[in-house]
Amino acid sequence: MKVLKASTLLVSCLFGIIFFTSCNNAKGEKNEDGQSQTQLPFTFQNPLPFSYPYFNGQEEQIKTELRDPCIMRDGDTYYLVYTHFPFTHHTSRNPALPDMNSSPGIRLYSSKDLKNWKFENWIVKSSELPENCPYKHRFWAPELRKMNGKYYVIFYADNWIKDEYNVRGEMGYVGFVGVADKPTGPYEHITWLPGSGCDTHLFADTDGKFYSVMPFSDTFVQEADLSGIKKGDIKLVGERWKVVNRDNADIGLSFSPDYMEAPWMIKRGNKYVLFTGSPYKKEQEPANNNSGLTTGYWVGVSMADNIWGPYVKQPQIFLGGHIAVFTGPDGKEWFSYRGESGGKSQGKLCIDPIPFGEDGSLRPFTPSTEKITIK
Repeated sequence: MKVLKASTLLVSCLFGIIFFTSCNNAKGEKNEDGQSQTQLPFTFQNPLPFSYPYFNGQEEQIKTELRDPCIMRDGDTYYLVYTHFPFTHHTSRNPALPDMNSSPGIRLYSSKDLKNWKFENWIVKSSELPENCPYKHRFWAPELRKMNGKYYVIFYADNWIKDEYNVRGEMGYVGFVGVADKPTGPYEHITWLPGSGCDTHLFADTDGKFYSVMPFSDTFVQEADLSGIKKGDIKLVGERWKVVNRDNADIGLSFSPDYMEAPWMIKRGNKYVLFTGSPYKKEQEPANNNSGLTTGYWVGVSMADNIWGPYVKQPQIFLGGHIAVFTGPDGKEWFSYRGESGGKSQGKLCIDPIPFGEDGSLRPFTPSTEKITIK
């Protein structure tokens, strides 16, 4: 039976262990090729050495700040996409600036060691698209994922030139999906997914079914039909179900985030693990905050036995923006994320292994800043 809201977790257990039986072996979840490859020993230190060029109309600048980084591993190679500077909304559009002052598109980078990055190509590039293309600007939160033997990109874009060029007749947060036979593309048949919003995430279950995980303040799941993508016909099917509440009153806590976004789902054994990102703002903190929750951009996690729930919610795992999960050098699950804990990592590309316990539990942890070697 589908459940409409997350189940209650006792406050006293908020930062304790969430127990469940995991079917994974000691090497962690296999990667999307069905392999548990290791590349050890591996040494890293956040932030990772990554930068990219941006042409502002007069000169080329080198940027290290990014948003929404998504690393995908395929075989022995890592691929990276991200939200490219400038991180602007259509209210800041300016015809005098390149690409109307929007992100110029989606760059794809690759690496063998997560340190040395090679520019592969543009998945989409604004300046090469026709004027009336509905996905000509913005290009927020691109996501790469290998599912059912194909490579999919999903991103959020619109057209800032004319309202009528947009699929809904106005500028807004609209999701587009493309597909490729190899990770470097070309990504073709880029198609609007009706009903999707900003940060919509695609997930393929072990039975081959696709799902769309969507943040609309709360987090929702709905089945997706991508079978018609070559004909420009993809859609959400069935009912949309709320699976995780933004408001932490459901677990007895008084401090809640401003909104919930950036979902990412994995399956470990028979458990569905759903990560979300949420800003906890100082101005919204209760005067007498005894919730154990603190301000900042926090990644939370919710776990369930069924994709429809009920999910057991743990709202604050670590300070880190808009995660993706990839198979790391040790063959286990790792986060890629934008640094959100201040210092040298702020706004930069970061990674960390996900510290799942032997029993599948996940405790809060501090993002790493020191040099770490995995053996």
